[in-house]
Amino acid sequence: AEGGGIMAKVIDVSRATTNSHTVYDPTCGSGSLLLKVADEAPADITIYGQELDNATAGLAILNMWLHGKPTADIKKGQSTLSSPLFVEHSALKTFDFVVANPPFSYKSWRNGFDPEHDQFGRFDGFGIPPQKSGDYAFLLHILKSLKSTGTGAVILPHGVLFRGNAEAEIRKNIIERGYIKGIIGLPANLFYGTGIPACIIVLDKAGSSDRKGIFMIDASKGFVK
Repeated sequence: AEGGGIMAKVIDVSRATTNSHTVYDPTCGSGSLLLKVADEAPADITIYGQELDNATAGLAILNMWLHGKPTADIKKGQSTLSSPLFVEHSALKTFDFVVANPPFSYKSWRNGFDPEHDQFGRFDGFGIPPQKSGDYAFLLHILKSLKSTGTGAVILPHGVLFRGNAEAEIRKNIIERGYIKGIIGLPANLFYGTGIPACIIVLDKAGSSDRKGIFMIDASKGFVK
């Protein structure tokens, strides 16, 4: 939950001053990140989430009701990458805020669709992520799901910052467009189920055209779990 508070702050959810503001999590799990952002927002922000696992999505829906967010729109049973369920006029729906903690280095990310001919154009101009690691597939989905004024934060394995080949090319293309506002390095053994170090990548489309650099924080030493 505390990590969710950090995510809410770095995407500047304090600017959500009207009920028309939206927040989306493409891999929402039981909904804790969405609820944390909603708690930090000054207005009653509108919540959207998608979760592949039906049982976990059921927990997210229950979580929304228990926390007074019964109008949250949680969709379930499909992969966000192969079958995104928030679509408008054959394009991805876009949001003011996106937060996510996708599965690290997801090997089956190509199942059910052909990224080389993606109907939503998520990889156009960036490149196709490697066969056995979906980290950048989720990142590019999030970028495509942000409004032109949108901000986002995604937790990914630390390796996305320096891995080579296809990922290096995608990283270069994202940086050249100025979409990354900041990177927060996190320690190992922080997340349940994995011991590898992670990072939070902060995305900001609004200031991308004027961005000259990336604000980087190594939080791995002074971090309290």
